[in-house]
Amino acid sequence: MRAFFALSLSLLLAPCWAEPPPQPVAFRVGPLLFDRPEGWRWVKPEGSFRAAQLEKSGPGKTLLLMTFSRFPAGTGGTVQANIDRWIRQFSHTSSPADVRSVTPGSYPVTLVKIRGALKGGLPGGPDKEIPDALLLGAILEAEGEMIVVKMAGSASSLSTEEKAFGEMISGAAEKRP
Repeated sequence: MRAFFALSLSLLLAPCWAEPPPQPVAFRVGPLLFDRPEGWRWVKPEGSFRAAQLEKSGPGKTLLLMTFSRFPAGTGGTVQANIDRWIRQFSHTSSPADVRSVTPGSYPVTLVKIRGALKGGLPGGPDKEIPDALLLGAILEAEGEMIVVKMAGSASSLSTEEKAFGEMISGAAEKRP
């Protein structure tokens, strides 16, 4: 009986001692392959519009979130409609949105950077307004699909991630499936 109890207890507690599952170094969203930036963790996507999601602890234990959405041809709106929607998520901006279209490899990419006061209470947004916020977005057009990648939060937390974000986007656009 004692052996049975010990075995039952060890099986019950085994998941607590088990190593967490390995984090994928690269992951696919539609036809694109993204390399997970250093320090970011893969997490199960929240919501039906997200194809992938990464998170990282930022300064002051702030949770940084990077989301990936996939839209087949004819869905998800135009590139400009997505940029306009992002701009409307701000109550005011400190400067016009920085929008650049590039083709670093095989696929066109539109990069968006917006800084200002990010509205609170919007679906998928912060609970309350963030006065000095930053939004980094990328829209990749690949094989008839649109892949939308976005990070938004306090500028002080996200500004250190801008280089890694750009490298990840450029790397995905350069790869052939």
